[in-house]
Amino acid sequence: MRVNVVRARRSTKLPASILPLAIVLVSACAHAPRDATSVVPGLAVRTGQVPTTDTVVYRRSITRAGQDSVAGTRTVVLRATGGPGGDRLLEVEQRFPGGGGEIVDTAVADLHTLRAVSHRSHQPTRTMRFAFVGNDVVGIVVSRSTGDAVARVDTVRQSLGGAIFDSNVIELVVAALPLQPQFTAELPFFIYERGGRVPMQVTVRERSMVAFPALGQREVWVVAVGVPDAPATVWVDARTRAVLRVRYDIVARAMSFTDDRVTPLPSNPF
Repeated sequence: MRVNVVRARRSTKLPASILPLAIVLVSACAHAPRDATSVVPGLAVRTGQVPTTDTVVYRRSITRAGQDSVAGTRTVVLRATGGPGGDRLLEVEQRFPGGGGEIVDTAVADLHTLRAVSHRSHQPTRTMRFAFVGNDVVGIVVSRSTGDAVARVDTVRQSLGGAIFDSNVIELVVAALPLQPQFTAELPFFIYERGGRVPMQVTVRERSMVAFPALGQREVWVVAVGVPDAPATVWVDARTRAVLRVRYDIVARAMSFTDDRVTPLPSNPF
């Protein structure tokens, strides 16, 4: 996969050479028509009824050397919105601790297929903004280290080779899949740091009864996702398709972090 990156420097304003890309980003998010076909041909997702706005809170814990510690919360705000040409979009904003502060990630996807439309991220030392245009992603990454007088600006264009899901909403994609015993599929997810398109194997491990701290006993699908260097497990409520728990195992650091849902369950998915 070829990645074209042009680097520049700035202090308080974007360089004039980057302004056209910024216009492309805004235009792509606001005006480009969306392809309603499935991201993976022949594999349909079921998003169910999404309210205008819904907020879900997860309690985060970190496990190191067998010891658990509370690490705050992750808040997910979902909004069903109208897009150009009558398109229906899903905006997913997530807030969680990271990098010595708070990270705010916002992904926008086609409501019916969950195909990625745009992504923006605000982190303590970096901001990112991407738009998915045709088979490419274009964007701007602005990085600033502690004490730096000027920020580094990278303009990015990565070829994706087709439609893609945003890795920021892995759990929602999993919950929307046609889950059943022995289900398995390879799905493409966008990860900027890994060059764009990253295939991940998604496999149902089992359907079983599991006790959750805030929600009690629930029958769930337990689904494994092959995230590189951080394999994930997602627990999806079998009745409502709500995501009840997500765990990522960080192999290189011998640690894991787990998010347990504390918000009461809805009557419909998401």
